[in-house]
Amino acid sequence: MQMALDEALFRHAGESGDAVARFYGWDQPATTFGYFTPAGEVPASGAIRRYTGGGKVEHGEDLTFLLAIPAGAEAAHSSSEERYYWIHSALAEALCQSGFPAELETKTLTTTPGPCFQNPVTWDLLAPDSRRKIGGGAQRRTRRGVIHQGSLRLPAHFRDLHAGWIDLFLQGLSENPSPFPDRERTRALRTAGELEVSRYGSQDWNGQR
Repeated sequence: MQMALDEALFRHAGESGDAVARFYGWDQPATTFGYFTPAGEVPASGAIRRYTGGGKVEHGEDLTFLLAIPAGAEAAHSSSEERYYWIHSALAEALCQSGFPAELETKTLTTTPGPCFQNPVTWDLLAPDSRRKIGGGAQRRTRRGVIHQGSLRLPAHFRDLHAGWIDLFLQGLSENPSPFPDRERTRALRTAGELEVSRYGSQDWNGQR
């Protein structure tokens, strides 16, 4: 359902022309993997194929987020690397202002097979002391715009959905962020329910590419 709701909000962004952000947590462990993963490399049963690319991500104690950027937005026309830097530098800045001095991976690194958090790439988020990867994301561009799905492994109080750094992050991306309209929320949930059954709960979607 989480993956279905992300796609539903991406569809909304493409239709409305408004960018959408969503943050969410998990009440149990889950695994997602990238849209372009070949069928022969699909993880064990129960893993769900994302709408975005990238590798395997193990969820549970992470804070996950969606950014849905409509085709008409300036950020949708940037290169994937420029957009990745823009998003992650805003994340690092917001966390630093809130007392968690996250850093960015500045070395030129490329994506390699395997679990996402074992393989940092350029502009991923790093822990301040250990320099372990604590934040990454995957993107996909379509005619609707760009969808970015990110995962953050932060200390517990920074994973709170009401943590102040989240507002700082959104203000770093938009001059005037505003709540998602209630009237559109019902529509998005209805679309997500349909996608959960027809796509993300389907073996055709999860097992074949």
